[in-house]
Amino acid sequence: MNREEWLESAVAEVRPLFTVFGSPLPKQIRVTCGFPSRNARSRLRSVGEHWSPKASSDGTHEILISPVLSASLDVLGTLVHELCHASTDGDGHGARFTRLARKMSLEGKPTETTAGDKFKTAFADLLDGLGMYPHAKLNVGFDKKTQSTRMHKASCQHCGYTIRLSQKWANVGIPQCPDTDHGALTLE
Repeated sequence: MNREEWLESAVAEVRPLFTVFGSPLPKQIRVTCGFPSRNARSRLRSVGEHWSPKASSDGTHEILISPVLSASLDVLGTLVHELCHASTDGDGHGARFTRLARKMSLEGKPTETTAGDKFKTAFADLLDGLGMYPHAKLNVGFDKKTQSTRMHKASCQHCGYTIRLSQKWANVGIPQCPDTDHGALTLE
């Protein structure tokens, strides 16, 4: 089973629950593992996204589950969140969406629900049946360089004269104040 088959099986398994809770899922839903349209590499990235059938040329609800997720519980929780959007298309994170998400045992703010203990208990059998999500987490920040140079402030305690210098040059020696009576600057 590949990722998309796992996701499609999960949709088929949870579909009856949406009907029981009075908010049936639309027939045409396409799910895939892919980056949401915004902030894929940001720390505040979205991990799932629902696209209305109005945006799809064949009238299908499109759901993307980010490849930064790999734990089956997290993937299923994100999928259920996005399916709540499909079921309440046009409501955003409004009242209908929120009521449905709570019925589906999702916790937290409507804009960032999580699969907590209630969800884990409610969907334990389903997760066992689906097995492990066949995907390895994609580490999108692996090549992000951290800033190696921080400019430090050096100032004169007498007149307030200020410069900035890197740690490399501070290690060589702290500069002197142009007013020769004031001596060396103080590194902050």
